[in-house]
Amino acid sequence: MPIQIPEKPAAALDALHNAGIGAWVVGGAVRDSLLGRKVSDWDLTAACQPEALLDALPEAKPIGGVYGTVSWHGVEITPCRTEEGYTDNRHPDQVTFGADIRADLARRDFTVNAIAYDGTIAIDPYHGHHDLENHLLRCVGEPKRRFAEDALRILRLYRFAGVLGFAIEQETETAALELAHTLGTVSAPRVRGELTKALAGARPSALMPLIQAGGLSEFAIPPQQGLSLEPLDKMPHSALCRWWAFLRLTGADAKAVGKVFDFGRNFMRDLARMDALYLAGCPEDRHAMKLALMEELPFSAAEAFAAFAALDDAFACAPTLYRELVESGEPYQKAHLRITPAELLVEGVPGRKISQVQKCLVKAVVDTPELNVYPTLAQMAKGLKKVL
Repeated sequence: MPIQIPEKPAAALDALHNAGIGAWVVGGAVRDSLLGRKVSDWDLTAACQPEALLDALPEAKPIGGVYGTVSWHGVEITPCRTEEGYTDNRHPDQVTFGADIRADLARRDFTVNAIAYDGTIAIDPYHGHHDLENHLLRCVGEPKRRFAEDALRILRLYRFAGVLGFAIEQETETAALELAHTLGTVSAPRVRGELTKALAGARPSALMPLIQAGGLSEFAIPPQQGLSLEPLDKMPHSALCRWWAFLRLTGADAKAVGKVFDFGRNFMRDLARMDALYLAGCPEDRHAMKLALMEELPFSAAEAFAAFAALDDAFACAPTLYRELVESGEPYQKAHLRITPAELLVEGVPGRKISQVQKCLVKAVVDTPELNVYPTLAQMAKGLKKVL
């Protein structure tokens, strides 16, 4: 299928071609276009030195350091290059510019990412089209060499498998699992970023062989025999739900993982709140559901109960019970009270006591919804302010 290149990347290609420089769209943009998927980033490569990019694109700004990448109106262009030596299993020891496009494609990770398109003709020396058609992930060249160059490619392999729904070619997977331990040499932020993308995909359970092989052990996610991540595939797509379920299924300690990946205070708070809601068990009826949700949640209750139901059959009725509660209009949180904090002040409740009064009022209307009318709440508040 022809690739429809948006205005800015197409303009960059034209400018480079007019300057006599070979230029191509590469990587995920080509892959996703051929798959009919939405393309988020259009990256280009050009057969020239970094200085030539700045000459051909006067408004471009250098952003890529040793890789010579420039940004031009939001489009990133990197000179074709070859790389040598990867002593840290992540970064090349030497980068050489001016390579032709085929040499540049030879250093890439997977065949489906090693297709270049110049606006007219596709260059595909590793038969990426064939692997796209067969939904197969295969390394460019010798798999062990590819993964030894950059250990993060191992995690990217399983991320692509889950996001694209592709199978992994046998030699590629054998090498990935044999070298899975080398993922421990990659920085935690890079691993966290790839894991988050993998968990957001359609089939995050694709990560299972990597975890069983101990690929994430250095990041407080231990190998686990008999592990099944299939419930992840049914989870709501929020990062919170996916991470919560992933940690539960792998048996990883949330605090330890959060420290390794620097989740931040708010995300850790939300994980803890979600886990507490789960450990409280499935509410038996609408009243129990209201009691469970009296304290406002910093996340969607609907998504949380959907996640619990996907993980645990004991919560099978929870999504329906919650939906029925919402549809009933019955009050169960401060926001549902028919009296506002400002109105409580007017009724003589001191500001310092408003939160306590609200909590008492919420408990009352949870038990007896008919009490949730302004005159009744105002009268109750006046009595409460005297005893609290």
